[in-house]
Amino acid sequence: MMRVVVLGEFRADRLLPPLLHAGAEVVLLGRAAGIAPFLSSALGADVVCGELPAVLSEQDVLRLLAHWRADVAVPGMGCPGQEQLLPLYARAASRRRTAGPRMAVHAEGFAELASDKAALHRIAEERGWPVPRGRVCGAAPAVRAAARELGLPVMVKEARSEFHAGRHYVRDGGALDGVCAEVSFPVLVQEALAGEEYGVEFLSGGSVTVAWPVASLGRLDGECAPGRRVRVAPAPLPARLRTELAATVRDMAGAFRPHGPWQMDFAVTDDGRLVVIELNGRLGGVSNMSWAATGADPHAAHARSVLAAPADGLSGDLSDGLSGSLPAGPPPPARVALELPVLAGTPLPPAPEGTALMFFPGSPVNPGPLVGGYCRPVLTVPEDRQGAALAWLRELPPGTLLNSPRDAAGQLARGARGLRAAGALTPLHTLMREGS
Repeated sequence: MMRVVVLGEFRADRLLPPLLHAGAEVVLLGRAAGIAPFLSSALGADVVCGELPAVLSEQDVLRLLAHWRADVAVPGMGCPGQEQLLPLYARAASRRRTAGPRMAVHAEGFAELASDKAALHRIAEERGWPVPRGRVCGAAPAVRAAARELGLPVMVKEARSEFHAGRHYVRDGGALDGVCAEVSFPVLVQEALAGEEYGVEFLSGGSVTVAWPVASLGRLDGECAPGRRVRVAPAPLPARLRTELAATVRDMAGAFRPHGPWQMDFAVTDDGRLVVIELNGRLGGVSNMSWAATGADPHAAHARSVLAAPADGLSGDLSDGLSGSLPAGPPPPARVALELPVLAGTPLPPAPEGTALMFFPGSPVNPGPLVGGYCRPVLTVPEDRQGAALAWLRELPPGTLLNSPRDAAGQLARGARGLRAAGALTPLHTLMREGS
């Protein structure tokens, strides 16, 4: 029996079922309280749980895997305090001996790109990837000089920060002084973009990268909190931008060899430019929409690819697993997935006939709602139920949504356009294979 050790509890309720159903013996190492009883209730099965130490070295990781007799190790990052472990896991994989466990982790180069915003910016400029104008700064005087060069407003991002912190929209010099006193250096100072934000999730292994539908994350603003906006998948993109995005992803995957799930946030500026904002070496909140729109959960697809991959290879070449479980990427979207942020505990009326509401409440393995104080249920809307969904949105009691029903209606219309385009245009996921 294969023993899979999962390093981190993020969305274990979705990662573990395919492993358990395949007969794997699973050990989950996490940090949140109450993981074991939560998983027992959610999965209807007992899962062996242990503690993921707060301080780890590469050798500590290997000793931990040896202690738990791992055949395969899989990172489950995304909970606070764990996102920056990705480069550590990659280095541990590179130190692994032939007799050690297979580690299904990104290569070191990609782990650095996904964990260090300064490194991503430097390499993007070297390789010609489209990124905002910016400067990497090691001290406050350099930040002030960069702001003068770029012009206010600017974004100041800590190079090594997690999803919930380390990003600052700076409108004026007084705010810049405050940010300089607060941040941990080095930082990346970038022009503040005006436009629409998007996200897309990938699963890579060997020469194969597949993508879920692009999601609209709403209009860029100074809050640096796309999870508080109404978001939707699939989102349409002009053919020119789809081609540019596919070329950028091909170069990233070909040069830096991601192995496993990852996510890109990008913008389409008001003057029509594609601009890469950020990479994450994991799945995130967008995976709820990815799952709802296609019926293929990225977390479950990741688990199946790990199980199907061969037992040899330094980091675990997932290409065989991807070819077996996702031969042409996930299915095309069959419905609009409209994410509606509401304050935690706010009730929603029943979904209109022919649609459905999917809920993702806070839990030990999904801490986002607990950190932010709001939840993001997803309304799934087939093409022939757009009118009913629009009427439902307009009839919501005032204050139900964090945003206005008008914002939600606009995103629903965007998703409907994306759904129609998915049937007529080449889906993005078919463009991601090298050489296609």
